Amino acid sequence: MNTMNFLNRVQEKLRRNGQKRKHIFLRNTSLELLKYIIGDRHFPWWIKLYFISIFASLMYVAVNLAVRVFVKWEDTPVIIGISSTMTPISKIPFPAITVCNMNQAKKSKVKDLKPGSLGYSMLQKTCFKENYYGNYTTSNQRYKNETFQNFILDVSERCEDLIVSCMFHKKKLPCTDIFREIFVDEGLCCVFNLLHPYYLYKFRSTYIRDYTSTNRFADIAVDWNPISGYPQKLPSSYYPRPGVGIGIAMGLQIILNGHVDDYICSSTNGQGFKVLLYNPIDQPRMKESGLPVMIGHQTTFRIIARSFEALPNIRNIHRTKRQCIFSDEVELYFYRYYTRRNCESECDALFFLRLCDCIPYYLPLVFSNATVCDTAQFDCCTNAEIQIYDKESYKCKDLCLTSCHDLTFFPDSFTTPFSQKELKAQSDYLKNLSNDYIRKNLAVVNFYFSENYFRSNVRTSYTGPTEYMSLTGGIMSLMIGFSVIFIAEILYVIVLFFISLFFKF
Repeated sequence: MNTMNFLNRVQEKLRRNGQKRKHIFLRNTSLELLKYIIGDRHFPWWIKLYFISIFASLMYVAVNLAVRVFVKWEDTPVIIGISSTMTPISKIPFPAITVCNMNQAKKSKVKDLKPGSLGYSMLQKTCFKENYYGNYTTSNQRYKNETFQNFILDVSERCEDLIVSCMFHKKKLPCTDIFREIFVDEGLCCVFNLLHPYYLYKFRSTYIRDYTSTNRFADIAVDWNPISGYPQKLPSSYYPRPGVGIGIAMGLQIILNGHVDDYICSSTNGQGFKVLLYNPIDQPRMKESGLPVMIGHQTTFRIIARSFEALPNIRNIHRTKRQCIFSDEVELYFYRYYTRRNCESECDALFFLRLCDCIPYYLPLVFSNATVCDTAQFDCCTNAEIQIYDKESYKCKDLCLTSCHDLTFFPDSFTTPFSQKELKAQSDYLKNLSNDYIRKNLAVVNFYFSENYFRSNVRTSYTGPTEYMSLTGGIMSLMIGFSVIFIAEILYVIVLFFISLFFKF
């Protein structure tokens, strides 16, 4: 009985103290509306109903606005802005430039090939002509022991014959010192300022041909990537070569010889050349993106550089939401550096490997022991090229997002025909040639930057935790006067006060 009386007294005291503390809390709370709703019992019911409706409306609006802020943060976690600082072109490389002759084979090399022979079958494939490539004989043939890559090397025009004059930064240079031969989807072409294979690829391929001169005056190969740029310590002369100034005189000028009389088949419906400007760590796609250069014309490409950067604060955002990939997040099979083009090229290589158990000569060897497609796989490769891709290839390329740090070049081109009367010789090479030969076979191409500086595009998070708290806190404070202090007051009344009171009893 005494125990029951004691418990009843304790319960009554707790109730009275609770009521007292509740009124003290409601009179002093930072949430003003609670004073009118439950803080004072003397207010008429209609006043309380008025403030209850106001409180409910404001709470609905505040929560709705806070949810919208969160949804916008989820839907647009990354925004792209303009860098506040200018980037000089001397900090980036001159674009890699690939030059191809539209003529796929020299007439003087293949004129003796007979239909039905292995060499003729290779020629048909080189010229992108539809044919049943398996129908050939190998006896007494010149190319019976040659691979398709060696056939292309033998019948295609070499760089020293294609590019006959080179000037870079006001200096006349041997073209074989600054151009090297490379296999692309248009056959054998010549590339300038591409990152050296030692830095670009993970393992050596027998079909990567580096003809950069080894004399003591040649430029030294250095590493470069869009994130860290050039090494801090650089030799006096190196490549990838940077941009040093604007205008034609500070760019690259080349003279191309098409040898029109030696044409046998073209990758297009006409004669001429194709050029492609791209990032020095990228895989070129000449067939898809090559720009035409006409014979008998001077073509000028004004280069506009565009760079993309990313702040570290977007690393915590999932790549599918930020829509870009940092270089160290994805490990490619063949390339040391991730770019979207390199990733998609490896997807294409895996596609051919699945369908034909080989990889075409112009695609990356994703496995060091992979087989390069030869004449036995020509029919399969042709069918695969028609199919383009399968479901696995589509999924693979869907994962190839753009690189968070990237450098692209946009050429603005214009063309003028050679004079019909008299050509002004801008090169010693032209002085010994007739005007008719020049107009029939040659083309002059200029590449140069039009601006000394450019602004980068910077990816950054739309709202971080600090910005989100500021936005939602401002909304809640504006609408209902809510603050973090109110949470502390609630914890004091509900938790700390009753715990202290319990121990007191």
